[in-house]
Amino acid sequence: MLRSGAVTGSGRRAVALGLLVGIVTLLALSGGIAAPASAEHVQLDSADEEAGVEATVDEVPIDERATDPLANETGTTSVVVRFPPMEPRDLADTDDDEVVEELREHASDERVAFEAFAAGTDRLTIERTFWLANAVLVSVDADETDADELLSVANVTDVHRNVVVATHSGAAGGGERAEGAGSVTESVDRHLDASTDRFQVGTEPTGSHTDGLEAIDVPAAWERFDTRGAGATVAVIDTGVDPAHQDIELAAWADFDENGTLVSDDVADATDPDGHGTHVAGTVAGGEASGTHIGVAPDAAIDGIDAFGEDGSATFAGVLAAMEHATADDDVDVLQMSLGANGTFRGFIMPVRNARAAGSIVVAAAGNDGENTSSSPANVYDSLAVGAVDTDENRTVAAFSSGEPIEAVEAFGEIPEDWPEQYVVPDVSAPGVAVVSAESGTTDGYVRRQGTSMAAPHVSGVAALAIAATD
Repeated sequence: MLRSGAVTGSGRRAVALGLLVGIVTLLALSGGIAAPASAEHVQLDSADEEAGVEATVDEVPIDERATDPLANETGTTSVVVRFPPMEPRDLADTDDDEVVEELREHASDERVAFEAFAAGTDRLTIERTFWLANAVLVSVDADETDADELLSVANVTDVHRNVVVATHSGAAGGGERAEGAGSVTESVDRHLDASTDRFQVGTEPTGSHTDGLEAIDVPAAWERFDTRGAGATVAVIDTGVDPAHQDIELAAWADFDENGTLVSDDVADATDPDGHGTHVAGTVAGGEASGTHIGVAPDAAIDGIDAFGEDGSATFAGVLAAMEHATADDDVDVLQMSLGANGTFRGFIMPVRNARAAGSIVVAAAGNDGENTSSSPANVYDSLAVGAVDTDENRTVAAFSSGEPIEAVEAFGEIPEDWPEQYVVPDVSAPGVAVVSAESGTTDGYVRRQGTSMAAPHVSGVAALAIAATD
């Protein structure tokens, strides 16, 4: 289901809806359109578990609009303070190159009073400011401060936790999911077994193209539209990217910590100890050094952005900083995000909308908790949410693939005025079962992974093809 009412404007924003139609059309050519939440699902067996399926632990739900996110905290605690957004409609007649500057100026003006408040107390320190979401990350003495005090400062609209974000790789199940308006689940993916979380498929994949590329007719698209993605750039916001792999060429790099502080932007520092991001990048734009094409848009440029820590988790601030970095780069066309926080989290609404307003397509994995679930930012109306299907003849929806109808007000509380009352997640689905791609830590290794994390980069690759095939 393609969402209507997308933000449009001048430049790339004006063709964003057309590009999404192109993505849906290309995937539909091979039957890869998302099935509804009630569709038949493919079940995973023990062999899948040995092939890299990850399990989730019981998860602790968080209501990010709780009365006081500091109520049960002691000592120094990090929270995110939000300010009035600049609606994309206010940017409709603004050139893409000027949108970022408009957002910067708006955010700077709105937080003046809060900055003065912070300067006058030793109970609070501003760690990082964000123009993409008009927010600040603050360290606060929770023993001496409550959220009401912060909310009393001029222009402050919300205070919420710096929630944990996880990758969407593997089949989830059994985790507790938060329900209700503005809820989000704090979770970190856990491996079933450290020795089997990556299944080595050999140094030489078979066939001229991976099953995923064949399933969505990538070879036909290359020939029909005479492009393999040259001129398009995809920012892979993930666990990192390993540029040492023979099928990975990295155009740019950035690494952010849990506070959203830039650690490095030197490609020479690029790494991926987890392997998730390298696998994703390979599916977006990997090459054919092994003799098998693994990337949907092999001529597209990849910007690797690491927002994850050594424990395999990220924070909202880290992901927000990564999105901001990509959005500020004029070359970036697509934000590839195989990550999320389970449930609905309105904190992602404004950064997704502003990234769209600045000309980028935001592609997000829907999640791995199965039917009647979804995750943020994929369930934000303005993103392009991706579910996972098998590459069998029926394109069977994977059991782990999240999908549900969204009652917008019930799910998020206050919503943008251009949103519909109801919509469906995901928008499209793509191959996400036993996907072969590059293995980090090797120069010529390949692994199978599965999850909506593996489906989303197929769609980001198609987006790169669509962008490359237009002006």
